Amino acid sequence: MKEDPIIADVRKAREDISKRFGRDMAKIYAYFKEEEQKLGRKVKYVLQQKKKPTPTKK
Repeated sequence: MKEDPIIADVRKAREDISKRFGRDMAKIYAYFKEEEQKLGRKVKYVLQQKKKPTPTKK
């Protein structure tokens, strides 16, 4: 399957941020909380939900 360029960019950004903070989740969290303050709004985190299988027609 061909790699989606948008997904590749998101993964690269995630990796860059992770490296920037030494893969320390507390530092990454603090960074995003600080960004929220700068933006004046919450950064929205969206968890992907598994898709339910579509019933097959007989």
